[in-house]
Amino acid sequence: MKQSLLNGYILHAKAYQEKRAIYRFFSYEHGVVHGVGVRAMPLFVPICLMATGTRTLKSFGQLTLGFAASFDAITAPSFTKIPKGRVQYALLYLNEVLYKLLAIENPCPALWQAYHNTAVKLYALDAMQLSVAEELQAMRVYLRGFERALFAELGVAIDFINDYLAEPICAEQWYRFVPQMGFVPDKVSVLEGVRQNAKISRARFAGKEIIQMADSLSDETSVAYLDQFSQIQKQLVDFLLDYQPLHSRTLWQQSIRYLAEK
Repeated sequence: MKQSLLNGYILHAKAYQEKRAIYRFFSYEHGVVHGVGVRAMPLFVPICLMATGTRTLKSFGQLTLGFAASFDAITAPSFTKIPKGRVQYALLYLNEVLYKLLAIENPCPALWQAYHNTAVKLYALDAMQLSVAEELQAMRVYLRGFERALFAELGVAIDFINDYLAEPICAEQWYRFVPQMGFVPDKVSVLEGVRQNAKISRARFAGKEIIQMADSLSDETSVAYLDQFSQIQKQLVDFLLDYQPLHSRTLWQQSIRYLAEK
């Protein structure tokens, strides 16, 4: 790209010079774009900017808050106040996994849309008068939905219909989830072979439960099996990250421990 108008969000920023910083910008048009721009470009808000250059590191300029008037793919809501606390940690989580997992300049408009929709929901959540339990549950639902969009983009969507050999999940069978394989029957003869090449969790899932989880995927607001989805999807996220820790997850866990101690 020589020159391109981009609409999207800042994922990551790193100080570069006295008045400039290096950014990872998640754009609708070109996916994640690496560039240099003025310092203090804000996180978590819609941004329109001009990216110029033919090398991997672009030059970012002509920055404005909100999307371009010519960008008719979606209307940017008014993000008037940056959220704090757990909602901010949830937004940081979105940014961190995308920053670490997405290739540079690989357009992914469906995932961009999922990111935008999740950000809008989290902003709305921050303005609601919800109990802590209600807020946490809603955030978990939103994040699990975003993760599934990410898995689909990366080509690693979890199959809740068939096991690792493409055999239909059996309601009477117990299974373990193996990130790079899928659901594996909880049988010693099978697990011994799998264990040589994969990390196996102790968690077991009934086939009947997995089938019901597959049915619940059609309802994005469903809280049924939320704990199970969280456990399984965390395994896959950790695998994709090569088990590197996430700063946003640490902040989230600290906030939960703080609530438990109050």
